[in-house]
Amino acid sequence: MILAIVLFVGFACLGLFVAGVCLGRWMRSPSPPQADLQAADDASLFLGWDGLAPEERKRRLALYRERVLVRSAEQDRAWLKQCLEGKGEVPRTTRDF
Repeated sequence: MILAIVLFVGFACLGLFVAGVCLGRWMRSPSPPQADLQAADDASLFLGWDGLAPEERKRRLALYRERVLVRSAEQDRAWLKQCLEGKGEVPRTTRDF
């Protein structure tokens, strides 16, 4: 009787260990290869967001942040150029992102 209980507990622990290892490998599996993100538009960066690994999410957010900063710098440069050329004061209240 005691031997049956010990064997049952042993096999239950072994089964939980194997299930944990399999689940860990499945959770750690890399994202499927995708096209070059530099060529992707902003909306496609966030497609399948829930299924991405945390590292991939950080990489995509960094790329999006970089794009937004570049666009903002270009708009600021164009506005400053207009002001310096004397084409009139253009309010900077709205931006087209």
